[in-house]
Amino acid sequence: MNTFPLTIKSNAFLGSWIEDSTNKQIFSTNLGAEIWLKSSHCSKIIFDWPNRTLAADQSRILISIDGADFYSQILSERNIQLDLDPDSDHLIRIMTQAITFVKAQTWNLSEFFLLKKISFNGQLTGAVPSRKNLVFIGDSIINGQKILPDSFDTSAHRPDKSWAYLLSEKLDFNNLRIAYGGTGITQRANIYPPTAIDFIWNSALNVSRPIDYSQPLAGVIVNLGTNDRSASSEEFSFSLKALLRELKKRFHETKIIVVEPFNGCFQDVFRKVFKDEKHISLIENNHWNFEISDHGVHLSVTGQQQAAKTLLPLIEEKLNA
Repeated sequence: MNTFPLTIKSNAFLGSWIEDSTNKQIFSTNLGAEIWLKSSHCSKIIFDWPNRTLAADQSRILISIDGADFYSQILSERNIQLDLDPDSDHLIRIMTQAITFVKAQTWNLSEFFLLKKISFNGQLTGAVPSRKNLVFIGDSIINGQKILPDSFDTSAHRPDKSWAYLLSEKLDFNNLRIAYGGTGITQRANIYPPTAIDFIWNSALNVSRPIDYSQPLAGVIVNLGTNDRSASSEEFSFSLKALLRELKKRFHETKIIVVEPFNGCFQDVFRKVFKDEKHISLIENNHWNFEISDHGVHLSVTGQQQAAKTLLPLIEEKLNA
């Protein structure tokens, strides 16, 4: 059996992946991080991908072979084996799905997605498409968390059905998510730390998020504020202005588009702050009423589709402006 290199240079890892070069492993704290592989004359691929979850819930990944729908695979101490027809080439696409249902301890690296080894026979190459990345910065809604209303475990999370993913696919861009459930702009978000300023610069506590200047970006889409309801308008305004400054530092000349929260939170603050903002665009919530999956703020599968359909022309227009 051959071993596939777990490095960004392999062109297999898309999204927020961090190399552990000492142990020749790779990890991610983000839902929706992807792996693209193309096999030739290969009958099996084996993933050593243990569960790294503290809670009762087990981590999950999503797998698609040759463009078929993604299916969910629970991570455990047992290896995952894909059996393939060696007489045909195959495209394998994997997406990190979920760590826990409620609150993941990713920031201190108590819980995360850790891929330890990929073994295979035949030939296996990285296959990330050579197209621009569209960056999404947000919370659980961008991650597609809790979109299946009848599921109360990690199967309820479906990053492959989120509006961010649907929109990226429609625009033919690679989807790059920087999003954590429960987080926000202020320190009063439902789950803190981190704040958005923390996680645009870091992947975890004391782990810097690398900047790849060679990777072309189509744009940056930000959807935050839903979880900041406990903050005052003054505190949210201060934190929003600080975030906009950091986004400009991080992404330089890349077009940045902020989408107001779907629940209308801090609408007046957004519009007041952006009244004098010249370099970052705002998409206003025009009485959106996307279908939700629970009694809170999470969108259902239909709601995610509605959001993608509504936002597609608005974002496309601003990206092309």
